[in-house]
Amino acid sequence: MKLSALKTDSAKLEQGQWVRDIPDMDGLELKVRGLGNTEYRRLMDKKVEAVPRQKKVRGLEPDTRDRIVSECLHEAVLEDWRGLTGDEGEAVPYSAGLALQLLTEPDFARFRSAVLWAASVVADEADLSVTDAEGN
Repeated sequence: MKLSALKTDSAKLEQGQWVRDIPDMDGLELKVRGLGNTEYRRLMDKKVEAVPRQKKVRGLEPDTRDRIVSECLHEAVLEDWRGLTGDEGEAVPYSAGLALQLLTEPDFARFRSAVLWAASVVADEADLSVTDAEGN
């Protein structure tokens, strides 16, 4: 394996990018930062550390882990959306409050999965851009 294949374009990871063609999310576009961006990692560490020790001895409970991931997605990954509509077809503008609701409520797990998928795409593209730029 070439050393250059291990390199990531950190600027792409940190900057928000629009992602479209999200599986099973017809017309939805998300502006997200890549998973693993600096703020996401910092928040994740802080939130996991805040969990009482006795609740993480055997690993985090799934509900706690999901809550932390959702909060980190809200605070450090999801920046905007386009193509989200209400039941009558009206555009639903981005708001931090609605984003938090969509990311944390179990009934909106498909939206949370879409944000995770989009953030993974941005992170993967950050990896690929270095390889492409170097001609590998």
